[in-house]
Amino acid sequence: MAIHLSAMNALFVLSHFLLALFVQSPQYDRAGKEPKPQPTVYIFLNTECPVCQQYTPRLADLYRRFRKSDVRFVGVYPLRTDLPQTIRQFHKLYQLPFAGQADPGARLARYFRAHVTPEVVLMAADGTVSYQGAIDDWYVSLGKHRPSPTQHFLRDALDALLAGQPVAVPRTDAVGCLIE
Repeated sequence: MAIHLSAMNALFVLSHFLLALFVQSPQYDRAGKEPKPQPTVYIFLNTECPVCQQYTPRLADLYRRFRKSDVRFVGVYPLRTDLPQTIRQFHKLYQLPFAGQADPGARLARYFRAHVTPEVVLMAADGTVSYQGAIDDWYVSLGKHRPSPTQHFLRDALDALLAGQPVAVPRTDAVGCLIE
């Protein structure tokens, strides 16, 4: 007997398979209970991208701001040159307090259609994408940025999601180094 999946079911199965490949979360917490689903921020990064390097303090600040709200942050590295040792060194050098994972073959980047680094995807606890795009509007274009950001897209999306409100701006264009 063959199993037939609808397109929606196939997409659901594929998304959970891909996420399981890249984000290793425990099956149970220390008390032996299943962990509560939590919002997750996937941050597509490149260790050699100057824009990513310049964003590291802002990313660390965002992590610190939301860690007590049970939001998980994961650095995703889709370039072949970003090997596990390189990723660890990058996190140490730039003091990134969240986990970093290689993305072999840029599968997760392709799944989310991430095109540049840094680009973020905020996934709600139910698995839906609440926000995707730029961290903020600090960078106007490559090589050109404001003295400080005027809009904080990821921060605002996290605040809205955690408050149970709709995200006002669910999509923006990120500025950075191309994922090739």
